[in-house]
Amino acid sequence: MMRALWIIGWLVLAVSAYGQTAVKPPQKAANGQTVPAAEAQENPDARKLGSLKSLVESLTGALAEVDKLRAELKQTTSEERKTEINARIETERSRVRDLRGNFQEVVGGAEAAQYDEVTERGKESTIQEELQELVRPILGELRGATARPREMEELRRGLENWQGRLEKSSVVVERIDEWLKKAEDPKVREELKEAKRIWDGRRGDAKGQVEALTVRIAERERLTPSLWETVSRMFIGFWRSRGLNLLIALIVALAGFVLVRKSYQWLWRVGPLKRRSRATLMGRLADVTAVAAAFLVAICGVLLVFYVRGDWLLLTVAAILLLGAAWGGKAALPPYFDQIRLILNLGAVREGERVVYQGIPWKVKSLGVFSTFSNPALAGGELRLPVREVLPMISRESEAKEPWFPTDENDWVIMSDGTYGKVISQTPERVVVLKLGGSLKTYPTASFLDERPENLSTGFRVSSVFGIDYAHLPIATDEVIGIFTKALTAAVIGEFGRDLVRSVQVEFAKAGSSSLDYLVQVDCAGGLASRLRQIERMIQRVCTDVCVAQDWTIPFPQITVHRGEAVI
Repeated sequence: MMRALWIIGWLVLAVSAYGQTAVKPPQKAANGQTVPAAEAQENPDARKLGSLKSLVESLTGALAEVDKLRAELKQTTSEERKTEINARIETERSRVRDLRGNFQEVVGGAEAAQYDEVTERGKESTIQEELQELVRPILGELRGATARPREMEELRRGLENWQGRLEKSSVVVERIDEWLKKAEDPKVREELKEAKRIWDGRRGDAKGQVEALTVRIAERERLTPSLWETVSRMFIGFWRSRGLNLLIALIVALAGFVLVRKSYQWLWRVGPLKRRSRATLMGRLADVTAVAAAFLVAICGVLLVFYVRGDWLLLTVAAILLLGAAWGGKAALPPYFDQIRLILNLGAVREGERVVYQGIPWKVKSLGVFSTFSNPALAGGELRLPVREVLPMISRESEAKEPWFPTDENDWVIMSDGTYGKVISQTPERVVVLKLGGSLKTYPTASFLDERPENLSTGFRVSSVFGIDYAHLPIATDEVIGIFTKALTAAVIGEFGRDLVRSVQVEFAKAGSSSLDYLVQVDCAGGLASRLRQIERMIQRVCTDVCVAQDWTIPFPQITVHRGEAVI
């Protein structure tokens, strides 16, 4: 609303500035010749007196013509002639009124033209008239801002019109003078003299109008301030009236909004509502009501300031904006009902529950115009989302033992793509894995989850297969297993310690195509996650040492070729 008010205010100021800085055109004298504007403004009093003298001469001639026509009317007996004389008398009277009006305008100047600007209002009005009355301050402001350029344009058009009439009447009078020189018939000369008298009067009227309009235009231009004065007055006037009103309205609106919010917070902190939970439905209804009340107080404060200050323009603009917002709200509010239900914790997403956003699990920390999601397992794991983003989601209750992320920083993982390393950073955007040797591999967080990481830091099992020759088949299922188990247990525990090695198992796996295979399984604590590859190699080394010590043969793949007998 404030932005719209500023736009309208600047529009009015721009139009006003345009009206006060109109370009000054060249002037024309009574004979139709162009006179520079600077020369027209020199000695304005002398020009006024000359214009008044010209008007008085025309007025005297018009009055004399009226007296002459009245005397002629008394002497004539023809009805047709009387009708003609009455029409001419009415025309001369109209000339007299116009000349006297011009005389008064030249004498009174610009102030006299503004004296009688009065707006009449009827006692009863219709709805249309009430609406017109509502927008009247805006239209009046724009009309006032454009009054000067419109007045100057009207005066210039009038001056051009009367200059054209002056030129045409002068041409007609000159033509009549030429005909008078040539005419010999007394009746023709009498009619020509009558026509000349009429056109002399018209030329005098045109000359008087030109003089009056020239003086009025020169007077307006003389009173026009400079551009700097115009801009200074514009800003000073705006600040003293509407600028100050806008500032006061803004301060009152902010004060009202803050006061309501602080009062509401006080009620929850030390007031009678301090024992109630804000997470309940009633608490959320109170939150929404408090926000609505704060905005309502701010709007009422703005309207009250405009009313008390008597600024009907800003009050009208504010009222129109509020009516427009209310009218548009009929179609705009229904889509927000679901958002309001969500804010009240009545939607498909609830506070404290679990929701998946962009492939990552989040805890709904708070719901509002901007909802807050958190993931305690991620660095910087807090998001603030607008309510329209939360609306399509669905949340569920989270189990107490359900993890928020499969890993923590410094955990060792094996990915489905074969990557083995330590997680050194995990954020809502990416997870960085440090591989053995120092290289870094970065995954988008959602892609990291898609790779199904195996977390070794909680414990893991190392499995390895080792085979011996079929020559040792008699002792393959008992004596060989015991010897392997004893040797592997001693080697692994001796290397890593009893606390980190949970168990060592050796089982007969299968009789392979060329060897007797044994499955070796070593269960380790998470502390040995970084030694996974070392343990795999240790198993093969220890089993090989046992075979050497026991003189057991380690087989290698063999290919047997069978040759069939030839058929004759």
